[in-house]
Amino acid sequence: MKIKRIHISNYRAFLVNGDQESSRYKIDLPNGENLLIYGENGSGKSSLFRALKDFFNAALNPQPFQKNLFYEAGNTSDEPFIDIEIDDNSHHRFSSDGNQYLLVNNESGGNTNYITQTNITNGFISYRDLLKLHFRQDNQEPDLVSLFLGQDGLFSDMVVPAPAQPENKIAYKNLWVKCGGLDQEALTDYNTNVTALFGELETKANMLLAFFHKECSLKIEYTDGIINDNALNHPTISFKVKLFGKHLPEHDDMLNEARLTAIAISVFLAHQLCIPPAELKILFLDDIFIGLDMTNRIPLLKILTADNLGDGSSFKDTQIFLTTYDREWFNVAKPYLEGWKKTEFYVDNHSHDIERPFIRKSDTYRERAEYHLTKGDYPACANYLRKAFEKELKRILPENVLYPDFNGISGDNSVIALSKRSLSISENDNAWFYKLKKEEDTDVDTFRFISLQQMIDQFKSLVNQYGIRFPLIEELTGIKNRLLNPLSHDDLKSSIFKTELITGFKILDELQKIVSKVILSVKDTEAIQMYSIKNDFKNDSYYYRFELRSNLRYFQYGTHKIFLNAVFHTQYRTRGYNFSNFEILENNYSSLEKLCRSIFHISAEPNTSYTFYENFMFDEIYTAEGKKISELI
Repeated sequence: MKIKRIHISNYRAFLVNGDQESSRYKIDLPNGENLLIYGENGSGKSSLFRALKDFFNAALNPQPFQKNLFYEAGNTSDEPFIDIEIDDNSHHRFSSDGNQYLLVNNESGGNTNYITQTNITNGFISYRDLLKLHFRQDNQEPDLVSLFLGQDGLFSDMVVPAPAQPENKIAYKNLWVKCGGLDQEALTDYNTNVTALFGELETKANMLLAFFHKECSLKIEYTDGIINDNALNHPTISFKVKLFGKHLPEHDDMLNEARLTAIAISVFLAHQLCIPPAELKILFLDDIFIGLDMTNRIPLLKILTADNLGDGSSFKDTQIFLTTYDREWFNVAKPYLEGWKKTEFYVDNHSHDIERPFIRKSDTYRERAEYHLTKGDYPACANYLRKAFEKELKRILPENVLYPDFNGISGDNSVIALSKRSLSISENDNAWFYKLKKEEDTDVDTFRFISLQQMIDQFKSLVNQYGIRFPLIEELTGIKNRLLNPLSHDDLKSSIFKTELITGFKILDELQKIVSKVILSVKDTEAIQMYSIKNDFKNDSYYYRFELRSNLRYFQYGTHKIFLNAVFHTQYRTRGYNFSNFEILENNYSSLEKLCRSIFHISAEPNTSYTFYENFMFDEIYTAEGKKISELI
């Protein structure tokens, strides 16, 4: 079981301003991949760490939702939330609405108790957690009993595996409560199982420590809790470290930071190997590389990716999230983590008055533009924004508009243009041959592509032609010069230029809301056969046969749904299914709507008006295979 999507809105650093930004903080892991994150300081890495940790905590125990400090109620349709989607197609939410965990959807209908079990595994480790193993405060040794066995300890929720008394097969923290009642049998079960547990922890920690420093070894000493004079004396836990076989009396004062960090990482990861298997197992390591130099970082990657750590165990069934503030290390780590998703977090202090994270995920033109905006590199931002506009407009506009010399018959939008001025082509059964022409043979017209300026003009003509109310059409016209030539601006760092770019992103948001796709593609010269059935004014049923001779493109923006112009040719109609008696109808129509209106006209009583309803185009026009148009969208 793995997480396939994380979606966060207005939690801690993740400020969302309006529904148009609803997908700003969405991380997709479609195959349950592990995730490597680079992030500047303050870019939201730790907020993601806390978001997942709080989410799983909330599934077990209700707790306050930490809203973004600058969130204003009503800015978004939803209350602030943390959404998790699992690869069993279940959807879970921790929301500020009631500060509660909710199962939003469970398509499989299976048991989702694994959410609460994940919280018990304690797989969230930050650099601050590593310090708890060796950092002395006021010269006091670390409280390892509380760290491992306290109320919120690493092993506290783990069920005692092998008690002598069956009634003691409960969580360690609950068994310790029984011990507090001076129950000697409970205490014996507690001491016996904890001793075995720390023996296993020691073995696995040394196995992992050998990846870092073979010269270091660790011994974990557990002293039993005892009942003495009607009082319960607490157990003790201490670490003993050897370096090159020699015991170090105060290892936390004698070892360098890299060795101390390696020991701490080995112990925390060994803890993960000691707990029972879980359906959903998460390991989130937040900036734990801080205390490690480069030579000690590679071993950690080997531990996380090994198929066998030495005793048959591994982290293969664990979904791992790994963050770092070190850009150079991020680039070094990427080749080692094959199959992992990689993403980058930046501080965005340009797109809004308030600093907030920017997540660079898929490296699209838009994301590159957003990245350069966060860095204040406005010309680079404008360059990638222009490319994003070109890509969107190419998606939206019909082929015959994009490529004036393209006949639009083929539904394939992929085009390779080779200039006939320069090449002649011949072929045999196995290959095409391209040969450079002599200069006097090259006086041939070339295939033409339209420019961004022409695309913007064509888009404006399209929305006007079909009566589509696109709210930012004038703004689109106004910024096109900046997109076409960003270096023409007087001051490349000016707030005016920045404002224009932000407007560009808003327009791009609107363009991305447009659905524009070919739903019926006419290949070569083969028309697509179609039909419709309609009762006339006498309630006689007529079967209409016609064909589509060019691509049929569906266009939707908001509630406005249309079909762009396409060539239809009617063939015949017949009453009922009596195909022996045809009425020939040889007419051409420039759109699906005009064809449908003609069917309404011929079905109406002569010299009377009729009412046309648009759903007829969607639900009562069929392909020869019997599919409605609405089923193709």
